[in-house]
Amino acid sequence: MEKVIIKNRHGLKMYVRLTINESNKKLVFLEHGLSARKEYPHMLVLEELFAKHGYNVVNFDATNSLNESESSEMGITPTGHYDDLVDVINWAKTQDFYIEPFALVGQSLGALSVVHYATESPELVNLLIPCAFPFMSGEVELKDFFATEILKNGFYDKISKSTGRVLRMKPSWNKDLENFDLTSKIKNITASTYVIIGTKDTEKHINSSRQLFDLLTCKKQYIELDGIPHDLANTERDKELFSKTIDNILSQL
Repeated sequence: MEKVIIKNRHGLKMYVRLTINESNKKLVFLEHGLSARKEYPHMLVLEELFAKHGYNVVNFDATNSLNESESSEMGITPTGHYDDLVDVINWAKTQDFYIEPFALVGQSLGALSVVHYATESPELVNLLIPCAFPFMSGEVELKDFFATEILKNGFYDKISKSTGRVLRMKPSWNKDLENFDLTSKIKNITASTYVIIGTKDTEKHINSSRQLFDLLTCKKQYIELDGIPHDLANTERDKELFSKTIDNILSQL
């Protein structure tokens, strides 16, 4: 594994973990969720297992989160998180390890980004794994906790359970949601898609994952992880089940 620094379209530094083997003929991009980082337990599980199955792995820290990459005054937005994925993929296109089509895997807000990308560039994506998919449309999300707290107070401070650090979500989050909707685009996805959700996740995420699955018209599978919460691999038991699930998916391809 090596670490490189690139810049996104706004000139912000992004830190990327690369696991590259010149003999590998497959490629995957991994994106974490809101306020998260590339070293989260479930992200490292994904990194390790994809490498084991012959993939070159790009696991990166998106900007405006609680990680090594830089932040801006605007703060985190769904579109900004997606744009960082696009920028990392566009950077990878200039590298010797780049291969098309490729796999995309994301958790929570990262799952939203990888699904979004697969709707916009379906010909480039042959495997899609959205884990803990958060929401389909901004109209619905504007009624949820983060958005209502921002509307009431002008901000919401999201505290990281693992570090205690605070991510301040700003009105830009709500503004971005106003025009965000993937509902009509899901039919564009052609990649083999595995929708993963833990049964201990929130009702909202479970419903969103089911909605995504129902709208997909490609080869698809809905996978429930018994007793697993939103973060997927924080305990040894959770990690074992999540690892086995990903390993089984990749072994069948």
